[in-house]
Amino acid sequence: MKVGQRLEIAGLILVLFVILVTLFSLYLSFMIIHPFRMSAIRTPSHYGMSYENVAFDSLDGTQLKGWFIPSVQDNEPSPLIIVCHGHGSNKGNVLFAAGFLHRSGYEVFLFDFRAHGESDGDFATLGWLEPDDLKAAIEYLKKEVNPKSTGVIGFSMGGATAITTAGQTSEIRAVIADSSFADRSELIVQAVKYVFPPPLAYLTPIFAGLQGLNLHENLPINYAGKISPNALLIIQGDKDHLVGTEDAVSLYDNAKEPKELWIVPDTPHVAAHRTQRSEYERRVLAFFDEYL
Repeated sequence: MKVGQRLEIAGLILVLFVILVTLFSLYLSFMIIHPFRMSAIRTPSHYGMSYENVAFDSLDGTQLKGWFIPSVQDNEPSPLIIVCHGHGSNKGNVLFAAGFLHRSGYEVFLFDFRAHGESDGDFATLGWLEPDDLKAAIEYLKKEVNPKSTGVIGFSMGGATAITTAGQTSEIRAVIADSSFADRSELIVQAVKYVFPPPLAYLTPIFAGLQGLNLHENLPINYAGKISPNALLIIQGDKDHLVGTEDAVSLYDNAKEPKELWIVPDTPHVAAHRTQRSEYERRVLAFFDEYL
């Protein structure tokens, strides 16, 4: 085969490679913004908790669906904990947290973020617009429940949303962020780097941005320092393939007192309750008991 023919074939292979990488990056970015929607399989009643189905509007009018679980202590007002799920998840996947919080006397509220579960919307934004959903939940609960005080525990995107929202409003007295990322673009790169190693991985957040995802507003790293004087607890597994311990350390370093950081050994993404159940529940309850 002549040199010219070899170069022609090599050029064709390169063009095909670029086309395939571009198309797959576009597909990945589309799936991040439009995650596969899953409704909850179980409800609080499966865990022996009575609850109310709730519907309310986010700040932009998107209708959201949730569950309100009243406290077992009817004789006096109780603090309320809002539990926030992660990207591609739903309120049913975080019922484990509602269970031990409810048993400890807290009122609990869970809801589906936009484009997730039973809520409306088809555009998920990895913590860019989700703070509007959480703020709307807080306002709804103030009117309908009027809790003694409010805390939030969030997982992955839910934790990032909790940090950002708590940095924007003083309504949240205590925040627990489990496996929260610090920066949206870097999270996307981490999510796709096993398919496309850097620098190719950086194509996916670029394409997500071209499809309307804001990569720069409402980043947790920019709001962790604005939560004080309210309290922040960051929980992070040291075997997390999506969110590195450096994210947790950066968030912690940017936050002001009162703040706590727990790096959980041998623990992957959003799995600290599974790997360290008793210690997890002890720390979470002690934190909320102290600051709520």
